[in-house]
Amino acid sequence: MDEQTQTFSQATDLFGRAVEFTNFVLDNWALWIVVLAVAWLFLTLRAKHELLGELDERCEAAFADIDAVLAERHALIPNLVETVKGFAAQEHKVLSEVMDARARASSATGGARLDAEARVGQALANLWDITENYPELASSQHFRELRAELTRTEEKITAGRKFYNLSVEEMYAVKRAFPGNLIAALTRLGSHEKFSLGERREAFAEPVKVSF
Repeated sequence: MDEQTQTFSQATDLFGRAVEFTNFVLDNWALWIVVLAVAWLFLTLRAKHELLGELDERCEAAFADIDAVLAERHALIPNLVETVKGFAAQEHKVLSEVMDARARASSATGGARLDAEARVGQALANLWDITENYPELASSQHFRELRAELTRTEEKITAGRKFYNLSVEEMYAVKRAFPGNLIAALTRLGSHEKFSLGERREAFAEPVKVSF
């Protein structure tokens, strides 16, 4: 047959090549399964790595929000202690506990920081308890304003803590399951711990009892 009269299919032998390719695929089906499995594993690992990175950043951002509010609480504590001292100087033990807890929290890092901040909350709850024994203090306008501001601060800490803890739970749920556990072992992801506010957080919402 003259080359000029050949069709495109005849010239390129598309049918023959298609048959050869089909035979190659059928003869090497196990290889294609391996290729598909490797591709699936690669895409899964990549997706999980991106997810863990996003969750890690979310935890960092959530704690940064809490950290800003904790700084506000630390700024209010010295003024509060001085105000209480003016009416209840003899309660030096409780006042010292508050200031010591604040100092430890200011210098602590990592998981120790969360524990130290919980102790600050506990020390403040103890401080609220003793104010009930000093009606003049409880009725002081300055003290009531400080307490109201600290209460609002504690409410913001509580809201931020809930979001932060949910972010930590979601991150560790992914890290515990395959392939998240493998990725976590091979990469440098941040370490985050849940933030507890202590056992007596309800004390911040309780009004001061004033007796006359």
